[in-house]
Amino acid sequence: MSQQRKFEAEILVHDPDDVPTATRVLAEHGFHFTVNPDMIDECGPTVFGSVSCVTGLSEDELYSQLRDIVGPVGDVAEWGFVDLQGDQT
Repeated sequence: MSQQRKFEAEILVHDPDDVPTATRVLAEHGFHFTVNPDMIDECGPTVFGSVSCVTGLSEDELYSQLRDIVGPVGDVAEWGFVDLQGDQT
């Protein structure tokens, strides 16, 4: 069995109308999406947010899944595993 690790990514969705669908599809794949209302794109209506999950998959597998889900409506900006030490989630 693979070790469970927390994965986080920063994503952006180009059109706010696509956020509900992207959120639903991400949830279907075990990802939780949280909008970051403090990040604003001065050139467009882009919605920024973070995605997280706890998984046994590799970082490359997770990025590939995110790219496939988010790619049609936005971009994956940063991604990686985070330290769970002291984290009770």
